[in-house]
Amino acid sequence: MEALRALVRKWPRRGRIVWPTHADVFELTGLDGETAVMTILSAAHAGADATAETLLAQADPRLWREIDAAARRDLTVDAMLGERLLGKRVTALDLAIAACCRQGYARELAMVELSTMDSLLAGPVLALRAADWVPEIRERAQAICAERLAADPVAAFAQLGPVAFALENRQAGAWLLSAVDSALADDRVLVAAMGNPSYRIRRAAYQKGIGDGRLDIAALNGAALRDPDQGNRGLCAEAAARLARLSGDVESIRVLLNSRLATVRAEAVYTLGEVDTAVDALCDRSAAVRLVAQIVLRRAERDPADHYRRLLPNPWAVAGLGETGTAADVEILLPCLEEPRVRTRVEAARALRRLGHTATETYVPLLDDPAPGVIKAAATALQGNDLAEEFLFGLVEPGRAKAVRLAGHRLLRSGDTLARLVADLRLLDDPELGVLARVDLRNCMRELTTLYTAPTGARADELRSLISGAPLDARITRLLRFYLAL
Repeated sequence: MEALRALVRKWPRRGRIVWPTHADVFELTGLDGETAVMTILSAAHAGADATAETLLAQADPRLWREIDAAARRDLTVDAMLGERLLGKRVTALDLAIAACCRQGYARELAMVELSTMDSLLAGPVLALRAADWVPEIRERAQAICAERLAADPVAAFAQLGPVAFALENRQAGAWLLSAVDSALADDRVLVAAMGNPSYRIRRAAYQKGIGDGRLDIAALNGAALRDPDQGNRGLCAEAAARLARLSGDVESIRVLLNSRLATVRAEAVYTLGEVDTAVDALCDRSAAVRLVAQIVLRRAERDPADHYRRLLPNPWAVAGLGETGTAADVEILLPCLEEPRVRTRVEAARALRRLGHTATETYVPLLDDPAPGVIKAAATALQGNDLAEEFLFGLVEPGRAKAVRLAGHRLLRSGDTLARLVADLRLLDDPELGVLARVDLRNCMRELTTLYTAPTGARADELRSLISGAPLDARITRLLRFYLAL
């Protein structure tokens, strides 16, 4: 510590420091690097270091990257840090920031001092400095990390691992990443890592365990059902299914049929390969699971569409029939548009569109449906149809339901460029669609650059009037008149 203080005494002297006050000095979530550094130093200055240290140790590992960069950028940090390090009581928080400052010798001395303390911050700081750009600092930090991993691999991995994975793309970050990955060879570390709060740590543990063949089907099933991260659940489900097929014990993954994640359920249906299981999965709410179930049935020379026809008007049977049926199924799907259940009507509109049914008279009445989902599905089906401009402009009139107005604007965007421009200009001040109109106006202007025919007659007069009265800046107004030759 004395060596660090001797070094700090040589730093340039500054005026009196006014310590910032924070409304909540214990809150580190969602802060940028600069604010986090000031919060940490203020917590140390206010004597709240114990609570702040605990929260910082539990913070997102990516925050450490921001702190590392911010401590070097901000000149105020040097002055505040100098006052703290020359004071009577230097805390682990002070040393953590000092280990990230711009002075190389100070970073090294603070890191070494912190590593001798019983502090939760030692691991993340050592991980940062193990990827330092200065070779001497980097090598010393790596030596300390190696000692910790050898002495107590479980504790060291828990402290070093999260930040190590957060630094994996840093130029000098490969050494520590390789070191913590090697530590997973220890079964104790592997088990602890699978329960780590960091999804990235858990994923590394699963990958290591799967690659080495150290995780059995029961462990993989448990992770596939309970891990908070969807990517990890899918990874473990795939490994469990592969292991079940190799061992011939496909029955062991039946439990995965109860998963909330569609990819896990789909993996289970495919691996079991049973007709009865596939039939039960035909009406799954996920299209991916339905697809796998349909494949299993076709392999058994069964037509999934026959099952869907018998299960109408179940909404997922309606969706499945749209995926597997033919144009002949349009007639039995049309009554589903009048079902009381909203999901059935939504899926019926989608299924009819998939089967190539484009009749305007089918979808236009759906634009008055009370359910926004049905209106949106109808608007999607109507895109590309030749609809009268008066009808489309009527859909976006004030007073209509917001879902109807959104559908009308969507149909106008997919149609004639000039009609779309008129709609955007009319809606610029609209409380519901104004923001959407402004965004679309910019996109519409790109299309105007390829418009080879200028508006004439009443359309030209209307556009000229709208452009003159629209709340647009002079540049946009000038460009519109230029593009339209008005």
